[in-house]
Amino acid sequence: MRPNAIARRRSKRSLLTPIILTVGLLSLIALTIQGADPGLMVTLLGAVVVVVGTCHLLFPGGRFFTIGLANFIGIYAIIFQFFVEAHFSQLSPALLGLGFTLPLAAFLAGVVLRRAGIRAIVQPQGGQGRRDLRRFGRAFGWVVPLGLVGASTFLLAPDTPLNVVRDAFLAAMGFISFIVLLVSYDVVVLLLEMGLLFEEFFEQVAGLAEPAFAFFTFYSLLVIIFAALYTVVDRYAPGHQFMIAGTPQKIGFAESLYFSVVTLSTVGYGDIVPVGSFIRVIVAAEVVVGMLLLLFGFNAIFSYSSSRRPPER
Repeated sequence: MRPNAIARRRSKRSLLTPIILTVGLLSLIALTIQGADPGLMVTLLGAVVVVVGTCHLLFPGGRFFTIGLANFIGIYAIIFQFFVEAHFSQLSPALLGLGFTLPLAAFLAGVVLRRAGIRAIVQPQGGQGRRDLRRFGRAFGWVVPLGLVGASTFLLAPDTPLNVVRDAFLAAMGFISFIVLLVSYDVVVLLLEMGLLFEEFFEQVAGLAEPAFAFFTFYSLLVIIFAALYTVVDRYAPGHQFMIAGTPQKIGFAESLYFSVVTLSTVGYGDIVPVGSFIRVIVAAEVVVGMLLLLFGFNAIFSYSSSRRPPER
């Protein structure tokens, strides 16, 4: 019982991170779409619930599949919103909502029609079904015609009559829905393979937690030390050592922290500029330290990851 309980806990932990990322992604997308049309946001969330919920009922064991599907719908929503803003913003929200749901309904219909074959790869028994994931390259084939449809919408001129824009929109979404209906099985293969890749990625990231935390701690310490130096030198040195927003003035510790982060990362936005000779020496020292820290820090993290990697069989 104890090994099973441990396995269940690990399974829940392995699912927690992708679930949190999925919820965060969909929330961000929903807020983005809300800025354009609240009705489309409701359509997005409703589509996620219906499509993902239905697939979870059909394939209850495919947890990463449903999570990948939810993220896939979110990405589709972003692409759809881009084309709406570029070409179809004058169409009614009801028509846009219809166009958005058509490919999802086609995918759901394709999944239902081919549920037996899809169940074999979502819930493989005795290793069966895994051979289908070798078709990962083929799973991308359907992206080409969909990309051509999206590119063809740029042929619409800004002064195109509304009825022509409406017909072009419906024709494009209808063609996309037809393609999605035909390739629903390949889409599932793509989602499963992406789910496996993400699962491996999260496992590797979890193994880097300790060296990454040590790197972040040392990085933060350097930021604070140099920020304190900037504040002290500017406070006691004669004259102004910094120009802030084009005006010579004393720098506060909060501004020093910000300037230290920008300098250590070698970004240099230019809103805070060192003008004193001694302060420039300190800034140059922080730039050099930052470059060395990044080089040796990332090397130490990757070396730690390689040392903990299980030997290949």
